[in-house]
Amino acid sequence: MSATVPQHLRSVPAVPHRPRHVRRAGHAGRVLAILALSATALAVPAPAQAQATEQVAVSLGDSFISGEAGRWWGNSTVSAAAGCTRGGTDRAAYRRRLICHYDPQRVYDGTAVQGESTGCHRSDAAEITGLSRAGLTPVNLACSGAETRHVINEAFKENTASQAELLAQVAATQQVEVVVLSIGGNDLNLSGMLRRCAALYMAGDKRSCASTGEGDRFVAALPAVEQQVTLAVQKIRQVMSQASARSAGYRLILQSYPSPVPSSDRVRYGEGGGGKTATRTLVGGCPLWDADFDLMHDTLAPAIDAMLRRVATATGVEFLSMLGAVEGHALCEQGTRQAGPLDDAAELGDTMEWVRYGTAGARISQGHQQEAMHPNAFGQQALGRCLLSLYRDPGTQPCGAGTPRSQT
Repeated sequence: MSATVPQHLRSVPAVPHRPRHVRRAGHAGRVLAILALSATALAVPAPAQAQATEQVAVSLGDSFISGEAGRWWGNSTVSAAAGCTRGGTDRAAYRRRLICHYDPQRVYDGTAVQGESTGCHRSDAAEITGLSRAGLTPVNLACSGAETRHVINEAFKENTASQAELLAQVAATQQVEVVVLSIGGNDLNLSGMLRRCAALYMAGDKRSCASTGEGDRFVAALPAVEQQVTLAVQKIRQVMSQASARSAGYRLILQSYPSPVPSSDRVRYGEGGGGKTATRTLVGGCPLWDADFDLMHDTLAPAIDAMLRRVATATGVEFLSMLGAVEGHALCEQGTRQAGPLDDAAELGDTMEWVRYGTAGARISQGHQQEAMHPNAFGQQALGRCLLSLYRDPGTQPCGAGTPRSQT
C-alpha cells in the first residue's frame, strides 16, 4: 500500500452513496485501447470480516460483482495522456514530491494484481457496497475471473478456499441477511469471444463474429452453463441450510449482466473500415463491427439474462435483471463522453461512459487488460442502486431491459 492515506471515493453530487475517494493529482496518460473482457482474474487476500453483531450482505461470483474496473471514473481522451490522473479518471493516481505514482491497492486493497494467481479486484465501489444504505455490512467474496466451480468447490486466486466454503465461515458467525450471486459469464468464455471479435475489426477483416457463427456457438453453450449455475445455487442453499439459526431468514439473489456496449445505431463513432488506426480503436476503445455491437447488445446479453432467469425460477431464488443497468452510459454510446486533460471525471458521472475501455501493452498503459469491458466506478454504483432497489422492493425489476439508468 502507498504511504499516502487513502481518501473517500468521490462521485457526482447526485449519487447518494459516497464511498472512499482518491486525491486528484493532475492529469495523466491514456494508451491505445482495445476491447477485451477479462476472463483472467488473479487472486486476493481474505475479504474483510464484519463484526459478530452486524447484519451482513455477501457477494459471490465473478468480476461483474467483485468490483473489477472500480479503479476508473470513466475513460479519458487521448489528449489527457500527458497528465497524472488521466482527466481525473484514475483513482489509483497520487503525487509525492511532485512525482506521479499509481497504486491500485488504493482501490482494490489486497486484491490488486501483484503477480501470478492474484487480482480478484474487489474494489471499494463494488456493487455490494450499495446495501450499506440499507444498514447492512458488505462482505465481498467474489473474484474476477471466477467460474461456477470456484463458487462450488475450488479455490481461486486470493480466495484460498471455494467461495461456498468462505460463505460457510461467514454464516457460522455472522447474521447473513442476503447473498448475491453473479456467475456464468466466464464459464461461457465471453471474454475470449470478445477478444476474437475485436481482433477481426483491428485486422480490417470484413468478417464479424456474427457472420462467422460465434454467436450461434455461444448460444449453443448456454444449456450446459445453465446446469452449472444451478449447481452453484444449490451449493449456496446447502451451505446456508447448515448455517447458524441467525442466518435462517436470508435472501438469495441471482443476477444477470448488463450489456457493456450499445446497439450499433447508438454507437457514437462510425464503423469505418476497421484496423488498428480506426477511430473506434484509437479513440473509442471499442473495436467492433456494427454486427457485433448488435450481437452483444441484442442477442447475447438477453440470452444470458433469460438463462439465468430460468435458473432462478427453477431453484426458487430471487432474480435481478441487470440488462438495463448501464443503458445510456455504455461504452462508446451516443450521449456520453470521455474526460479531457482539464476535467475532473469524478464530477461528470451524468455524461461519462460507465464501462471501461481496454488497454494494450504500451509503455504508459492504463491499468490491466482484465478491467476492460467491465462497469467502472460509476457503473458499479449504478449496479449497487439496482441491487438496493430490489432489496427494498422484492419482486420488482428496476434495471431490466428498456430502463435507462441515470445518476438521479
